[in-house]
Amino acid sequence: MNNAKSERSAKKPRRSLHELVTGSLIITLLRRLAAVIYRKFDESIIGGIFTAYDRENELVRESAVAGYVNRLDPGGRVIHPLKQKLAKGFENSAILSCIRRLLSSMLACQFKVYGLFLFSFAVYSAIVYVFRIFLIDDVPTIDAGTIVALVLTVIASVGMISSRHTLAGALLQSSSASFFLFEVAGLRRETFDNAGEREGRYNIAFILGMLLGILSYFIAPMWILIGLGGLIAAYLVLCSPEFGVLMIMVLLPVAPTMGLVAAVLYCALCFLLKLMCGKRSLKFDLLDGTIFVFMLMMIGGGLVAASSASIKPMLVYVAFMVGYFLVVNLIRSREWLNRCVMGVIFSTTLVSLYGLYQNFFGTIEQTWQDSDMFSEIEGRVVSTFENPNVLAEYLIMVLPLILAAFILKSGARGKLMLAVAGALCAACLIYTWSRGAWLGCLIGLFIFMLMYSKNTLVFLLFCTLGIPFLPFILPDSIIQRFMSIGNLGDSSTSYRVYIWQGVVNMLSDCFGGGIGIGNDSFKLVYPYYALSGIETAPHSHNLYLQICVEIGIFGLIVFLAAMFLYVQGAFTLHTNEKRDMRLLSAAIMCGMLSMLAQGFTDYIWYNYRVFLMFWLMLGLGVAVRKVLYSSADDDYI
Repeated sequence: MNNAKSERSAKKPRRSLHELVTGSLIITLLRRLAAVIYRKFDESIIGGIFTAYDRENELVRESAVAGYVNRLDPGGRVIHPLKQKLAKGFENSAILSCIRRLLSSMLACQFKVYGLFLFSFAVYSAIVYVFRIFLIDDVPTIDAGTIVALVLTVIASVGMISSRHTLAGALLQSSSASFFLFEVAGLRRETFDNAGEREGRYNIAFILGMLLGILSYFIAPMWILIGLGGLIAAYLVLCSPEFGVLMIMVLLPVAPTMGLVAAVLYCALCFLLKLMCGKRSLKFDLLDGTIFVFMLMMIGGGLVAASSASIKPMLVYVAFMVGYFLVVNLIRSREWLNRCVMGVIFSTTLVSLYGLYQNFFGTIEQTWQDSDMFSEIEGRVVSTFENPNVLAEYLIMVLPLILAAFILKSGARGKLMLAVAGALCAACLIYTWSRGAWLGCLIGLFIFMLMYSKNTLVFLLFCTLGIPFLPFILPDSIIQRFMSIGNLGDSSTSYRVYIWQGVVNMLSDCFGGGIGIGNDSFKLVYPYYALSGIETAPHSHNLYLQICVEIGIFGLIVFLAAMFLYVQGAFTLHTNEKRDMRLLSAAIMCGMLSMLAQGFTDYIWYNYRVFLMFWLMLGLGVAVRKVLYSSADDDYI
């Protein structure tokens, strides 16, 4: 009998808990329901519309307008020879030849020459600083940062003086320098391998360092060193405009607005130079053309604005929209795409860390909250941004991207680092206490998970059973804050509703053409239409109302068309067999959808840096598509 029982048990092996749950009747029914929903969507008219981007682009290329343009210059008989002539002339120009000779000389020069230059600079800067403290007495307090910078410069210079390598050899010998130059900046190793060697000009290096040290009387030594670093960065961008795009993405949270404008314009100039040399290409599709039209309408909105002060924000907006075209035309390889993705994640992680430091150890802002309604909230973090809502807008664009990178990462170490980055970003987002961003982020993550796996819908349907238990899991402050969305008793909500009503009154008179770009125009016109009690406002607290007020209903239509085309392109790409590109595209799209969702409750372009980030991320999402469908003809020279 015992033998019989053992035989029956051998025939019926015990099922694990996972097998019991997944094989249960409820899960089976939910899977069938999810399969039906996905199939109905794919077969529906809506599903066909959202996956028709390629067909629409083909129709545009075969249209009468495109045919007329092609007939103007059939086969590129005029443009191509002209382009080749310009490229040859520029390649052989005196300026470019001078830059090449200077670079070759600098790379071939001994490393100790640069060490002598830095040593001379540090010593004479220290002499000038001591002279200012004890003899002139125009330094009120001793700057510890300046002293530390000079000491570190001396230490670094001593190590450089003892080197026997050339600059090129020293950079190749250093693993960190090689990683930065070749893996991050994307420079060619052959340039450094073929640099050669020449005798250093020690006297020139010493004198130049001395002159810059004396110059520190007028300019702080730290700024001189930063300026030298900026010159090196400018050369790297000249060689590789893609590196400029990467640096803009990384430094965006901390860089000043006008510094970012200068960086974008300089990167655009370097791209144009490469374009003239025939080493980069410029390609437009339907989405690019729509965004270009929107940019032209922004220019028009700045020129005919109610306030002359609108010229500046218009120029900033246009310059930052150029960033979109830089990304889609420069990021044309998987290597650069991965660099940009990891650069954005790295930068966002640092921003989140600083925000959490503010929350637990620093000073948090108490300005943007209803203290009577949310007494448990001590304050809201802003990190490197001026406003908690602005910080939240930045974070929600990146969170789905971190999730996608985590899914695609194969190594345990990489997954752990991305998990930590995602946790820090999510925690920082929570402590912004931005309800609109929370809601937008949930929408974006929800769509991303639905696109990632069909089992997500099964999981979500199953999780609905646990909604009644959320009050026992989440803190009361978070639940209270989230449930207050739409509560007119909250001063922030009622403030927005009153402004929206005033803006609707404005649109009755400026529906067609708008009042012009910028907050100054809005502040000038809004008081005439404001409701009693809310006579002033910086903006409409709604992205779509703000666009309509600034450049009219046609501008809003063009913007919505551009966003639809982008989402359509991302859904079309989702049918591609390349899993990594599908997930990256879906993640970036969902980050953009999170922003667009928050746009219903706030003017997400109020901050210039977030405006730039919006168009850079949009360009990165389009770049994924262009990288996937690029041909061998698109490779860089």
